[in-house]
Amino acid sequence: VSQNSGPAEVGAPGSGGRGTLIAGALESSNVDLAREFTELITHQRGFEASARVIRAGDEVLQTVVNIKQ
Repeated sequence: VSQNSGPAEVGAPGSGGRGTLIAGALESSNVDLAREFTELITHQRGFEASARVIRAGDEVLQTVVNIKQ
């Protein structure tokens, strides 16, 4: 308990705006899996593109170093 969280509230479940518990129940997900997988693929492709750019830059730098020698 902190000043930001306020005082603890004690009372009967289901009264005074308090929720209730259901034994053995599972909470439904609030995530759209299709959307999340689509975003994952998009970000993965962006990462792969960035890695290719870095690899190409590294190859150019290596070529410049080899020319200088």
